[in-house]
Amino acid sequence: MKAKTKKAIILLAMSLIMLCLLANNCREVDGSNLIQTHEGVKKRAHELKEHEALPDIEIEKELRILSWYSLDEGSPTAELYKAKYWPSIETEVNEKGDEVEVDRKIFEILNTSYENRYTRLTSLIMSGDSPDLFLFEERGFPYGVFKDQFSPIDDLIDLNAPEWEPTRDVIDLFQWGGKNYTAITELNNSSALLYYRKSVIQEAGLTDPAKLWEQNDWTWDTFRSMCQQFSKPDEKWGIIGYYIDEAAILSTGTGIISIEDGLLKSNMDDSRIERAMDFLHELATKEFRFPYHEKTNYQIQPTQFRSGEVLFWNDGPWRYQETLVKISEAEQWDDDEIGIVPFPRDPKASEFFHRGKQDALMLVAGSENKDGFRAWTQCSIIANFDPEMKKQGREKAKEDYKWTDAHLDTLEKIRDLSPVWDFKNGIGADISDPVLDSPVENLSKPIIVLGESYTKMRSEYRGVIEARLAEMNASVS
Repeated sequence: MKAKTKKAIILLAMSLIMLCLLANNCREVDGSNLIQTHEGVKKRAHELKEHEALPDIEIEKELRILSWYSLDEGSPTAELYKAKYWPSIETEVNEKGDEVEVDRKIFEILNTSYENRYTRLTSLIMSGDSPDLFLFEERGFPYGVFKDQFSPIDDLIDLNAPEWEPTRDVIDLFQWGGKNYTAITELNNSSALLYYRKSVIQEAGLTDPAKLWEQNDWTWDTFRSMCQQFSKPDEKWGIIGYYIDEAAILSTGTGIISIEDGLLKSNMDDSRIERAMDFLHELATKEFRFPYHEKTNYQIQPTQFRSGEVLFWNDGPWRYQETLVKISEAEQWDDDEIGIVPFPRDPKASEFFHRGKQDALMLVAGSENKDGFRAWTQCSIIANFDPEMKKQGREKAKEDYKWTDAHLDTLEKIRDLSPVWDFKNGIGADISDPVLDSPVENLSKPIIVLGESYTKMRSEYRGVIEARLAEMNASVS
């Protein structure tokens, strides 16, 4: 294949991957406020509003957030924020002089598209119209700090206080220049889940992956063996998904770019990365991964999973909420038909590593509502780790998204695995944008999509990537 043709293929792939990335952070992507009230969550919020970790401050205005995703104002954090700081109903005097009750929204949403979110953020900051909040993205860190888009929070929040114990180790990973810019308020499941249909596994005469995981035998080797036994040229495949490369790489225990001793570090020559790339190359060349670049014009749809043409669908929890539960209801599958396991373990890794995912909101440079940011953040850490609120939040998840207890138990087990983060997409969109033909993405996407050589890709893009790392490190060293 000619180089220009191949590059065009990858560019198209990255553009379509954006459709999946949009779902990474939200259930819907229309930038609106949702209110899905759960009485148990609401009741617990009123019990927690006098928590000693919640500052006694008055919030006078809505939180302005730049958003490409929907916000649930009935979430545990939102209910606690409303109970303590922002009653959802207030009384106003109308034009006739009568007192009337009106709804109050927590957020004023400044809408943006996903692909333009950082351009829009920069524009608002430069115009003096900064939002208060922006979703913390591993894909935008630390470059957003390097470009002065976010403010440090050490003077606002005591991250050494007891309530921050559950996430402190992760918070420390995301320091830059010795300062904290993000208060991690929740640890969640990432895009490294594997969904499978138990009836398809049984009909193929394969061992349930959940059992292999329980026996500590869920590795690349057992996964490869299952793909070998199941796959048939142009008929059946082992796996489908946009994030296979990222999941495989991080299962080794490191990412392509890490932050060590406060500086960005390239791991492109690390034997673990090379081993993962060899594994991805094998999945592609042996046709174990579904060839969506040829079959479906780079779009990943539920057809192959629904029909049993693929064993595993690699994606995040949003895929179940948005797609799989609807298929299950339409097909009248049993509640336990859809199984979930983590991406298989690198057999040479010291333990079971898994791609991490963290939730937090960043304080935007120029925000005029720092008290609101502080109050929301403190509400979030309290709500997310209060045992009773977690129990009620679980019931809300079952009601809103039809999760089963077995599924939620599995997700909790996966969250307990050793998380690993890759900062490869956080060094500037010009060279690392995950939805374009960027040097960083071309380290791994051509391997799993086209069966390209990692040695070749690394040689082509090493220079520009390492130059950016040196530039950013020089700003803090």
